[in-house]
Amino acid sequence: MGSEVLVVEDDNFTRITLVSSLKSAGIENVYSAGNSPEAIALAEKHLPSAALIDLHLGAGPTGLDLARQLRAQNPRIGIVILTSYDDPRLLGENPDFIPSGTRYLVKRDITDISLVTEALRSSPTSTKLLNRVPKDAFSGHLSQTQLEILRLVAEGYSNSEIAKRRGVSEKAVEGTITRLATRLSLEKDTALNQRVHIARVYFRAMGLNLGAESTS
Repeated sequence: MGSEVLVVEDDNFTRITLVSSLKSAGIENVYSAGNSPEAIALAEKHLPSAALIDLHLGAGPTGLDLARQLRAQNPRIGIVILTSYDDPRLLGENPDFIPSGTRYLVKRDITDISLVTEALRSSPTSTKLLNRVPKDAFSGHLSQTQLEILRLVAEGYSNSEIAKRRGVSEKAVEGTITRLATRLSLEKDTALNQRVHIARVYFRAMGLNLGAESTS
């Protein structure tokens, strides 16, 4: 594989490990950056065919913010996002503003560097495709409204506060939460408040292990 790849990761150890692994896997030219300004400068100089970007880059722009900048700079660059989240919409990202063809790799699912190299290899050819959430992400079955309320419930907002933020009635919020629990196939558990139940599912999707839970 003779393409050039840009790796953007703010954690030094992880960045070094990724670069070393990609080179060992046959990628000839791998450039690395720890933040967005460095990444933009390297991309302008080397015109990589694909970029592997961590979703969280510390303070400042997110990985998706950077992805949009890179795509504006080079419409043909492939984008692979490395993340702990099952679905970027959990962070409030609007799918309409995510670069088309963006590939997502959930960190806990990566068992071999070949999964990363294959995503990088195919990403430049998928830039014209519509962006899609991962097929196995539970949130792919939820509407944008349900995802937003899922996030607000997990952040601890009351139904009245959610209603105020969404510009709807409390009754509408209550109905959405009920449908949300049904859509997520949450089992009724007298030991857990429904909102706590929903919050656990949300944080699990964000890659946080909060211990045993009784979701199906």
